[in-house]
Amino acid sequence: MMGLSKAAARLLLVLGVSACGAPESEPATGRVAEEVRSSLEGGSRTFDHGVWDRLLAEGTKDGLVDYRYFQDHAGELDAYLAEVAEANAADLRRFHLEALLINAYNALTIRSILGNPGVTSIRQIDGVWSTVRHRVARHELTLDEIEHNLLRPFFRDPRIHFALNCASMSCAPLPGWAFDGDALEEQLEERTRLFLSDPDNARVEGEKLVLSRYFDWYGDDFVAEGWAPRAETIPLFVARYAGPEVATAVDSAGISGVRFSDYDWSLNALRPPVPDAADKGDRSGAEAVVGWLRSWVTGFGMAGPVIYGLAYVLGVVLFLPGAPLTIGAGVAFGLGVGTVLVSLASTIGAALAFLIARYLLRGRVESWVSDHERLSAVDRAVEHQGWRVVALTRLSPAFPFNLQNYAYGLTGVPFLQYVLASWIAMLPGTLLYVSIGAAGVELASAATGAASWGATTLRVLGLAATVIVVVLITAAARRELKAIEAEVGPSPEVVSA
Repeated sequence: MMGLSKAAARLLLVLGVSACGAPESEPATGRVAEEVRSSLEGGSRTFDHGVWDRLLAEGTKDGLVDYRYFQDHAGELDAYLAEVAEANAADLRRFHLEALLINAYNALTIRSILGNPGVTSIRQIDGVWSTVRHRVARHELTLDEIEHNLLRPFFRDPRIHFALNCASMSCAPLPGWAFDGDALEEQLEERTRLFLSDPDNARVEGEKLVLSRYFDWYGDDFVAEGWAPRAETIPLFVARYAGPEVATAVDSAGISGVRFSDYDWSLNALRPPVPDAADKGDRSGAEAVVGWLRSWVTGFGMAGPVIYGLAYVLGVVLFLPGAPLTIGAGVAFGLGVGTVLVSLASTIGAALAFLIARYLLRGRVESWVSDHERLSAVDRAVEHQGWRVVALTRLSPAFPFNLQNYAYGLTGVPFLQYVLASWIAMLPGTLLYVSIGAAGVELASAATGAASWGATTLRVLGLAATVIVVVLITAAARRELKAIEAEVGPSPEVVSA
């Protein structure tokens, strides 16, 4: 800028960048304001965004959103938002409350798109920012209120503009992770640097500095006293995070003014939502159960399989039906992890029931078994065939699984033989029921476009093959049991189906 001092040049730049057309930053009033102030003054609790973090890791790529993935995992998204809805703002630490509000804004924005899957721009949703209310931290808030009446006025951090995502191509890109109160400072710095190092958002053209519309709409936030971090002018703020070309031009006062780039409001979709799969809160009972189960499991993070496995073991000991739990493992963990998890948990549960019958509740178990002639007759067969009978009865549906666990504790079969035979013989049935759960999820994903029909067809064919194999194995087990009956003497009830 020829003939002007650096200070004068900066003054012109300040005058040339004034906010317009955006809601003012005004602090909320009433109870919500009191709770936010309590958080800022002495909140002590944290908030876990693990579910949202995992959804973002799978449902975003390079800042774009796979809305079909989020459609398929709407139950998990809703479960996370239900936790956000009941958070106590006053109890949260300052940065944990700030992270909660940012994550809530972004998650609710995605939920708004899922509820209106035919739109090509979020601006096509009437009242999406100013009218539609959502429950956040026990208060009914609009998206505008979260941003302009809570985040901006109470936290006074201009970097939140690069953390909030409005589902549009020119918005700050959505990260593949959740904001976390314990790492918020580093995360906000990273988001700001990423946004301003992009030439689409900050670049030099001749003697002009071309900036994102954010600096037109919210210009005061970057220079106002009391905000942090701030700079004397908007160009100086930008230069702190932008690429070397911008930083050099600003520092040398080599620019004569600022202009703003056009804002692209088209949907930031890696894959847009499926228009005919709108989730209006009327999902089937099966879909609701699947969504709840997956969100419940993922809510435990890495401990999810352990928690599920312990619940499975308890279910075996308490005579709960095993099939729903096994299918649920396929839904929650997929074929591989689900099969390993159920195989271990069912074997451990069977072993515990065996030991309880043999050493703790022998009299009680004898009364249970006396009402089941098939199981009463097993003892004679075990005397002649040992572990082989254990394996065959595990493969035959004629013998109640949970009651078998206790009945074998009354026989003379050695414990290790019982455990090994049970583990191996239960694998076909485990694989079958886990496959049912995994295939069901695959079919649902394909129906919404979140998975290919080719991969789904292979999974269903694999399930069909598993059914055939299990049927053949079961038939063979029945024949073998009949042969054992003929060998040890008449006890037809042992083997009749």
